[in-house]
Amino acid sequence: MNEYINSELIESTYLFCVKRISDSEAAKDLAQDILYEAVRALSSDREIVSFYSWYWKTARNKYADYIRHKRNPDLPIEAAGGIAADVPQPIEKLIAEEDISALNYSLSRLASSYREIMIRFYLREQSVQSVADDLGIPVGTVKRRLFDARKQLKERFDNMNNIGKSAYAPAQADWFWGGSMSRASQLMDSSKIVPQIIVICRTEQKSVNDIADEMGVAPVYLEEILERMTEEKLLISPAKGKYLSNCCVFPKQEYMEAKLYANKAFHENGFPEKISERLLALKDKITSLDFYGNHFDYRYLMWLMYAAAEDIFGTVGRDEYLKKYIGKYPDDGREYQLTVLYILPDESFDGSLFKELKTVHWSCLHQFFDTADHGHVGFLNGFEAPPFPCGNRRPDDCLIGRDRWIDGNNISLLIDLAKDPAKKLTEYEEEKAADFLKKGLLEKEGDRLIVQLPIFDKSVRDEFYEIIRTGIKDLAEEYAEAIGEGVEKRLMPYVRKDLTSNFLHWDMRMFFKILGCLFWYGWDKHLALPEDFSRSAAGLELVK
Repeated sequence: MNEYINSELIESTYLFCVKRISDSEAAKDLAQDILYEAVRALSSDREIVSFYSWYWKTARNKYADYIRHKRNPDLPIEAAGGIAADVPQPIEKLIAEEDISALNYSLSRLASSYREIMIRFYLREQSVQSVADDLGIPVGTVKRRLFDARKQLKERFDNMNNIGKSAYAPAQADWFWGGSMSRASQLMDSSKIVPQIIVICRTEQKSVNDIADEMGVAPVYLEEILERMTEEKLLISPAKGKYLSNCCVFPKQEYMEAKLYANKAFHENGFPEKISERLLALKDKITSLDFYGNHFDYRYLMWLMYAAAEDIFGTVGRDEYLKKYIGKYPDDGREYQLTVLYILPDESFDGSLFKELKTVHWSCLHQFFDTADHGHVGFLNGFEAPPFPCGNRRPDDCLIGRDRWIDGNNISLLIDLAKDPAKKLTEYEEEKAADFLKKGLLEKEGDRLIVQLPIFDKSVRDEFYEIIRTGIKDLAEEYAEAIGEGVEKRLMPYVRKDLTSNFLHWDMRMFFKILGCLFWYGWDKHLALPEDFSRSAAGLELVK
């Protein structure tokens, strides 16, 4: 644009048109014609003595042409005037399309709180008093919103060279979570827009227009998404119409460097060997506990031992690390926790970091069911990851993960068979037992069906955990001291002050959860590996 064709003139032109034409789309077309005529004139050698006098005279003439053409639509298009009356040269057409595109983009920028008033005042030509009466708001509010709306339009034009920075090159976003995040995780998975918004709002409050400008879309397409994200606590709204991400959001490069730092400290200081040795030394105490499965191969029970050690290591390590913050940042009691990692389009990421990590991917999933015979029973899957089956939980997914092998309809049968392997089964139970045999949850020995996963009473499992906690507590404290300050130094600069508690209680705890490292170390040393991972109960347990 040049010194004449600026945001104020574009806005004034559009308002000139909508005050005279009830059809907003037709008003946009007419505004385009007027602006194009001005751009074409300024791009030629034509001398214009008083631009604005000439411009508004041209605008009125274009409006008159529009009225004549509307009354007599059969006139040849050349006679009707407008953009098609003269065929522009390529360079002129380029300039026209650029400016007109900017006009159309700007006209879609208004948030919903202003659109209704703008439509009533400019398109329906209602008076300010009439708008106030219809909407049940003060006249002053109508005037203020009209003023704010005009200001917003101007800001959209002022920023139009910077809009849509992430529209064609969005950030790459990954995330992980814990707790009760079912609906929020579904929302995260449902649209690429949701994680983009979280990245955009990571450091400072953003309005719907700010977010729309960054993404290159009209606010109207984002308002419902923002509302849902706020309802699911993915965003917070500190001020009306402003949004902030409600989780810590880190550059992926810096986060992975922190993870590699902790990973190296864990292995180089011999923690995998030390933990494994401590767990092996607890064999007599563990197998003397009264639970179904205490007779299993101890290397098979080590799947559960590793999972328990990781849980304890994370809790004890986090608590040790937090001692220096006692009384300053209490846990904010979230229903779920979420961490988002991003790579901006203009940033690079060193993928070789993954090759240096001595770890395996894993996830643990716990489900609880209310049963008629055994009350509240938990199904704990301590290793929901390959090479075990692990579906992605979509309804159309043909691969069923181990977390769905047991549910409220069949969990009681496993408990019953653990008590009585020769139990006489009903036809329905036989069908369920056949499925358990197929998956390796049961093994057949003559007429007996032998359950292949440990089953704990809650009190016994608490004893199980306390034995392991006592055995490795000092190692968890040592590890926390070794990595806490280093991880914090790398990541704290990316944490907003209001998210400090979330960072300390969740994000830092993730660096003390070392199950992937333990499994990497003990995979072929201390664990009984199944011959067929597709039918194995290794790492599964029931708690009643």
